[in-house]
Amino acid sequence: MTTPATYQTRHPLIRWVTAPFRAFRYLNQELLGAGEAMARSNRFPQPRTQAGPVEAEHAQPAPVSKVPTRV
Repeated sequence: MTTPATYQTRHPLIRWVTAPFRAFRYLNQELLGAGEAMARSNRFPQPRTQAGPVEAEHAQPAPVSKVPTRV
């Protein structure tokens, strides 16, 4: 496979020096995206769903022996 005439390979030292900067740039973009997603979700909080009558009927009270009482 041939490379185009305008393409120049980088020196390994330059790649080694620029790698931390590329990693930092990538992590910064990830954190910015996560922060924006959190801001969007906090802007419009979703209402909690209420238990319907079907779920309410299935709830069983705790037995008397399990209910904590103070003496």
